[in-house]
Amino acid sequence: MTLKIFLDEKNFHCLKQVIPAGSRSKLLLHDPARLSFVGSNTVISCSEAEARNPLLYASHCPGVIVSIHKAFRSAGLCVDNSEKLQ
Repeated sequence: MTLKIFLDEKNFHCLKQVIPAGSRSKLLLHDPARLSFVGSNTVISCSEAEARNPLLYASHCPGVIVSIHKAFRSAGLCVDNSEKLQ
């Protein structure tokens, strides 16, 4: 399943700053095949596992956390990954 995470410019920049170099999440943020742009938003297309990893680093980016949670809810997934939503 592919999730779409919508981030405005501020939140995309915040996420890029908090993810450490060498992290797979950092590679995701620089992969043109995974990024698209809708208006002023950056859309990241990724798997469920790839979407969970940035949550480890995004504590200083509340807008990123909200966007990732929205992507999970839109896909019918729980954020804590314990079960799918009904």
